[in-house]
This record gives sequence, C-alpha cells and structure tokens, in this order.
Amino acid sequence: MIERFDLAERHERHRAAVRDYCEAEIEPHVERHEREGTFPEEIVREMGAAGLIGIPFPTDVGGEGEDYRSFAITVEELARTWKLTAGAVNIACGLVGYPLEGFGTDRQREEWLGNICAGEWIPAFALTEPEAGSDAAALQTTAERDTAEQSPASPEPTEAVQDGDEWIIDGHKVWTTHGAVADFLLVVARTGEGDRRHDGISLIGVPNPHERDGFEVERNIPCMEGEAAVESELRFDGLRVPAANLVGEEGRGFRYIMEGLDIGRLGTAAQGVGIAQGAFEASREFADEREQFGKPIREFQGIGFKLADMASETEAARLLTLAAADGRDRGERITKEAAIAKTFATDVAMEVATEAVQIHGSRGYSTDYPVERYMREAKGTQIYDGTNEVNRLVVLDRLYDD
Repeated sequence: MIERFDLAERHERHRAAVRDYCEAEIEPHVERHEREGTFPEEIVREMGAAGLIGIPFPTDVGGEGEDYRSFAITVEELARTWKLTAGAVNIACGLVGYPLEGFGTDRQREEWLGNICAGEWIPAFALTEPEAGSDAAALQTTAERDTAEQSPASPEPTEAVQDGDEWIIDGHKVWTTHGAVADFLLVVARTGEGDRRHDGISLIGVPNPHERDGFEVERNIPCMEGEAAVESELRFDGLRVPAANLVGEEGRGFRYIMEGLDIGRLGTAAQGVGIAQGAFEASREFADEREQFGKPIREFQGIGFKLADMASETEAARLLTLAAADGRDRGERITKEAAIAKTFATDVAMEVATEAVQIHGSRGYSTDYPVERYMREAKGTQIYDGTNEVNRLVVLDRLYDD
C-alpha cells in the first residue's frame, strides 16, 4: 500500500524554480532543435551547470543533495517543456548514476559521477541488444580479462592500469540513448557464467568512448520521437579499458540494473506526468481561444469533459509518482510502486496527448503546434525502462508479497 505523503514548501519552491528555468533557457530553443533535428548538447550541459542533473546525489560527488521527490518534480517540469531534456536527467540519475553512486569506487564517484552531475559528461547506458531487450539476461556482449601489456590504444592516463590488466569488450548494442554523443558509457557485458542466466553480468565504465579503438557508432536509429533524439546502434570490437573500470563487484551487474530500474521507472513516470501536463495546458489554452459556432470550444460539453478528464488523470498520475518518490526518500525499495507509477503515468500521458491532438483538430495533426510532439514523446515512455506489459508483470509478481 502506498503511504500518505506530504510535500514541503521547499518542494514547491523547487518546482517554481525549475519551471522558470525551463521557460527561460529551454523552451525558446525547442522548435529550432526539433525542426533541424539536432540534439541539444549545449542545453544538456548547461542543465548540469544549473544543478538540474545531479539532484538526488550527495554534494561530495557534485550532486545537489536533494531527495527523490525533488528529482521527480525536476523531471516532470523538464518533460512539460521538452521530454528529451527530462530523459537526459533520468539516464544520469537512474541506470548510470545509481550504480556509480552506490557501488562505484571513490574515483568513479568523484570523477565519473562528478563530471556527469556537472554536465561535463553526457552519459549513456549500453544495455539493449538485438536479442536482449526486456529479457536483459539474454545479452551476448562480452568482456574478457587480459593481463598482457597495456595496448598503446588504451585510454587516457587518468585511468589506472595495473600490470596491464584490462577488459576487452566485444559486442553489439542497440537503442543506446545518447550513444553517439556520449562522453561516458556504462556498458553491460557478460564477464562470466553461473547457475542462473543473469549470473556473470557486470557493469564497466568507458569514459571518452569516441577516442578509443574498437568502438564504432554504426548509426542513429530513426525513431518516432524525431531526429533530435539520439538512439544509437553501437559496435564494440576489442575495445580495451582498465580492469579498474569495473563498477561494483564482478558478476553483480544484473542486481545493480534491477535496482537502478526503480529510479529509472520513477523518472519515466515523472516524464509521463510532465508530458500529460504540457499537453493538457496546451489544450486548455487552445480550447479557450478557438471559437466555433460563435463560442469558445471549451463551452461544448464534448470538449469540456475531455479537459476535465485530462486534468483528473494527470493529477492522479502525479500523486502516484510523488508517493513512490516519497517511499524511496524513506529508504524503502520501491520496485512495485515505481512500476505502478510508471505504467499508470505513461498510459495517462498517451491518453492525454491523444486527446490533446483531437481537441486541436487539424492543427493538432500539424507540427505547428506542440501537441503532436507530446503524442510522439508519450509513446516512447510506454516502451523504455521496461514496456508497460513488463511493468505489469513486475507488479503482478509482488501482489502476494504484501
């Protein structure tokens, strides 16, 4: 059962501050990037400098030392403006940032996570493969130890290599968000075998991947979200990194992924809320301005009821998301709560965005208005961080544990 929770006045101040930032620093640039199909690298880096990326991480690694309710509010407000920027924060705090902060070495936390929080490094999480999506344990990318002399092509001197001990990574990854622009990759690879399918899976950090031999971006995958979104297909062919780049314990990577997914799903739920809020606000404004048969279309019951339902569903999704975040702030494992919030909020986002297009009529079908973008963005949230069907299985598996 989800407990009752409260938001402090500081959370409302935080929401207002993030919204002001979005309206001043992000919103004016969205249309250009969408039209030109360019990833907003400078915006993402500036978000780090503004303290929007490392929200839940300790200040000693460059984070803001805030709670997960603040994280959810940040992601929601960013998605209300442009989901692409919210996704950047979610990647940094979930599947990449969580294992670095919780299980990384002091150097990994201070250097790697510190650069991510500051916006100096754009991170990416390389998990999905052609035959390993929802079934993450089916991955085939490998990392093997090599204790021969360090290759001259091995990376920068800041990486500690002892006795030439390295990982050699080989494999093929797809749907690596930001892979083509990433300054840091967290690669999921099989380093051994065990009794269970997910045994032997490890996480290995790869700073500055584009400067290394054995790494190639094969292509950016065209997707519904638009050309500004970067979803990359990557190839690893004998890429070498120091053995010290292992994150946490060898063979424990699957556990770290599953725990990081709790945060990722919380953030995706917040993205759903933000998309729904943005689509609702655009529709409310349009329905007040657009006149037919001598009166604003909001006065027609068919439109008015749509707006009422959109507002109600968005608020319900927000409350579920913040309640899950509150549970995490109390130190609880929120696997079920995050899956519930993610599934409900992203389904709401899709429904609200679809109705927003309908309310806008032919204008909603046009790229002249933002609601068609909200609709495209909403569809993605139902798929990544576990499809909503997989998330329903997560909930089902835990229904009898209470």
